[in-house]
Amino acid sequence: MSGTSYLSARDIVFGWGAGPAVLDRVRLEAARGQTLAILGPNGAGKTSLLSVLSGRLTPRAGSVTLEHRPLRALSARERAQRIAFLPQLEKLPFNYRVLDFVLMGRTPHMEAFALPGPEDESAASVALEALGMGSFADRNIGELSGGELQLARIARCLAQGASILMLDEPASMLDPAHARHIADALAALVSAGKTIIYTTHDIGLGIFLGGRAIIIAHGKIAWDGPAEGLRDAEMLERAYGISFSVKELPSAF
Repeated sequence: MSGTSYLSARDIVFGWGAGPAVLDRVRLEAARGQTLAILGPNGAGKTSLLSVLSGRLTPRAGSVTLEHRPLRALSARERAQRIAFLPQLEKLPFNYRVLDFVLMGRTPHMEAFALPGPEDESAASVALEALGMGSFADRNIGELSGGELQLARIARCLAQGASILMLDEPASMLDPAHARHIADALAALVSAGKTIIYTTHDIGLGIFLGGRAIIIAHGKIAWDGPAEGLRDAEMLERAYGISFSVKELPSAF
């Protein structure tokens, strides 16, 4: 792996309650400023792995370190200042103004019960501009399309000021134009030095964003390598258990 290890997972074992292990001795590393795609069949443990890497879930065994420091040694506030997490789904109880929604990303930098200050509002505005959403600041979340809402959610992560963005299915259920817009935005964030770790079912997105990729199957890493290797039909067949063929198709990526 190129670069110095920034985030590292060693022999991660995770399961729900007393049930069987969802993740079984998973090991991986991510370098600063790297893109890491996590792929695999439904139920393979992709979201669980992302949640363990972010500190949202605690493994039964193994460890996650950030800059050689155990992630569990960081407080929730410290983790949030370093890692921004985008869940695949979330319920929004109120019809927030877009700028106020993005300002929520500033919570780890604010004192309890404090109101956002000029620095926070500036960070939120800059994040919206970076995602091409500056003109949406005064609109309400309920007025946005699915793709626009996803961009606003990523802007909230960006406003958080974290060096690592962990995104669960960032381009799922989007039309090709919005999927490409989000892919371009993520590529720009990597170019600006962000580390992006994301789950996806879209092999084309993994190839487009480059960096590294892993495929999880049956709770284990079935493949790990440069994202360009996702073009290997034989490897994909071994990982997913179905036949693949490489064809030229219209693509947004």
